[in-house]
Amino acid sequence: MRVQRVVRVAVLAAFLGGCGGVRLRSPIAPASGPPASFLPTTSDVRATRLVDVRDGMTKAAAFRAATDLLTQRYSVDVSDQHAGFLMSPWQSSVMREGVPDLRYRTRVVIRFLGDDWKQASVRSEANWQRGHEWEIGFDSTALDAVSNELKGRIGKRP
Repeated sequence: MRVQRVVRVAVLAAFLGGCGGVRLRSPIAPASGPPASFLPTTSDVRATRLVDVRDGMTKAAAFRAATDLLTQRYSVDVSDQHAGFLMSPWQSSVMREGVPDLRYRTRVVIRFLGDDWKQASVRSEANWQRGHEWEIGFDSTALDAVSNELKGRIGKRP
């Protein structure tokens, strides 16, 4: 009886000792860094693309096209037709293993420039949380996708 108990304790100790160095990773554990499309910057110039509005397009038609584009991809948080300004809310735009990564957030801003609205600026903003601090930058994939789509809808044709 005593021998069986000693053997059980020895087997249990060997099992626990052998597994002591093993660390289990949660299936929803976030990856170690931001997505590759995140580019840290403090410059608005790098995070903005200009779109030349085609001749003959009215302000209402241009604003409607920009609104339709933004609502197809995102939701619209701020919209002012008189000022020519649209902005999506901050949102978690990266999914990791089926779960949104809340440490990465993006938003898109479309603004028509000048009194005649002959140009529109598309701006992407992104933040990556590292510890308690947020790194500021932009999402190159979102910026390119939205600006190219807006060019196709309201931009000058070659």
